[in-house]
Amino acid sequence: MSTRLVAARLMTARLLRRRRGWWAAGLLGGLGAFLALTGLASAHQGIPPGQTPLTAWGITTNPLPSLLLLGALYLYVNGLNNWPNPSHRVNRWQRASFIAGIAVLFAALQSPIEPLAEHYFSIHQAQHLLVRMVGPLLILLGAPLTPMLRGMPIWMRQGMVRPIVRRRAARWVYGRITNPVFTILAFLGLLFFWQIPGPHDMAVHNDYIHEVMHGTMLASGFLFWWVIIDPKPRQSRLHYGLRILYLGLIVLPNTLLGAAITFQEGIIYAAYQELPRPWEGMTHITDQRLGGLMLWVPGDMMCVISAGIVMMMWYSREMAENPNPPMPVPAEPAGDADDSGDAGQ
Repeated sequence: MSTRLVAARLMTARLLRRRRGWWAAGLLGGLGAFLALTGLASAHQGIPPGQTPLTAWGITTNPLPSLLLLGALYLYVNGLNNWPNPSHRVNRWQRASFIAGIAVLFAALQSPIEPLAEHYFSIHQAQHLLVRMVGPLLILLGAPLTPMLRGMPIWMRQGMVRPIVRRRAARWVYGRITNPVFTILAFLGLLFFWQIPGPHDMAVHNDYIHEVMHGTMLASGFLFWWVIIDPKPRQSRLHYGLRILYLGLIVLPNTLLGAAITFQEGIIYAAYQELPRPWEGMTHITDQRLGGLMLWVPGDMMCVISAGIVMMMWYSREMAENPNPPMPVPAEPAGDADDSGDAGQ
């Protein structure tokens, strides 16, 4: 077989693989868009008629979050299985943390929490806490970067991810959106924006705006924790002491916002008064105050717990870099030296 014929066949095979890759990418994109539009077409009506809070699962009306979460879980597990000589270990607790994060986001977006959040402000705030703080933190603690990249098909990793990463504009955008100043402003700014009565009520009424609310909160949560957690092999640009300060900066605004809602005497959000409630024993003002407390107390506690995690990471890093620090030599008391001098005389 001639060299030219071999080269032609190799080139043809490459073109076919690339074409199949782009066809697959287009098919996946079209499927995702169809599912998104299918989910967004349904209006937010809370628990459907004839269902109970135990049977009203969001997966029946909008399966897109479930498909995305299952896809992320598949990439993570597949990447771990196809990583024979790992450059850094992903231990059991990290794997459990990633799976727990996926489960938390599934519970927040697909379980009965999703339809109940349209009836109760307090449940809505609990949902936001899971989406903004708990889920992203647990997923990033699972060190997902390398496993998910290795879990991708070759055509996706080489034909889509690599060209994007190599672009200067993409690296510029990445540097700006992971800047600690931007991440904390986005995290707090979106929290305050979606608590304004106008945008909040619109999100409860309109399905599309509700999805935008969840998407922006989820993205800001990942960016916020990305600066604090070191999802290997990536290293945060912040020193551990600055990360603790970074966490402390959000406590006061979070406390002020939660307290302002908790101690408000009138109804702030009118959207929750329009749908019948499964449990009528809770008044709207009590529900609103519970929502303010949910925003206030667990949010602050998450910062305190995360600061403890950062301190443990700091200690582990110091011990890894200097496992046997020199013990300080005790200085002799000045009085003993004077006494020895007098004895010599």
